[in-house]
Amino acid sequence: MSETLRSQSYSVPTGRPFLLGELRSKVASIGDAVLGLWADAHPAEYEPVADDLYAAFRTAANLAPPRSRTGCTTHPDGAVDPEAPQGWTRCLLCNSARRRGTHPADVPPPARTNSLGYPVPDGPYDLPLLRHHLDAVNHLSYSLSLRSSDSEFAEVADALHQAFCVARELSRPRNTSGCNIHPGAPTDPTAGDACIFCMGVERRRAAERAGIPVLVPRSPSVLARRGRTRPSARRTSL
Repeated sequence: MSETLRSQSYSVPTGRPFLLGELRSKVASIGDAVLGLWADAHPAEYEPVADDLYAAFRTAANLAPPRSRTGCTTHPDGAVDPEAPQGWTRCLLCNSARRRGTHPADVPPPARTNSLGYPVPDGPYDLPLLRHHLDAVNHLSYSLSLRSSDSEFAEVADALHQAFCVARELSRPRNTSGCNIHPGAPTDPTAGDACIFCMGVERRRAAERAGIPVLVPRSPSVLARRGRTRPSARRTSL
């Protein structure tokens, strides 16, 4: 097929010109707002940036194809694991193979994602990390065109979601723990006001090193399906 026939047969998806212009406008305004921030900026100054990043992410998500329900490239429409550990996909087939130790060793571990399959960056969350992800957003978004592929729009949505996650954490109230990984986390009074999330990870690692089994709480929906929930006891007046 010649280039002329190919261009004549191509039709721009409905709404793409408007969404692409809206995305570029939002990204430009976010970049100007981030330039006015500094390392010791108050969390309240990050709140409008996080809100604008989320709005831009929703626009990019509408331009990108829908995510698979499992987040797995091998089994995109397979069964969903209701108890998927953090850092794994929600694919029940692959997670069952990982638990048995039969998953292919040459397959790299999946990136950390949220429940919708969008990537979540690792800490510590600070202004340089926010600017790093925003630079990636600028580079990817301004190279888009009406003929860009679905994978290119998906890359912009991923980069915007990571920038939003960093801005969201920076907009949380500061604590007294001094934790750089979870700046908005509460403190643990039993551990000298240390970060409660970091202390939880340390306790789980200590239990694993000591050979103590760690009980993973099951979700209420799983317990209900298995018939393990008990009706609440009714109080009777004497």
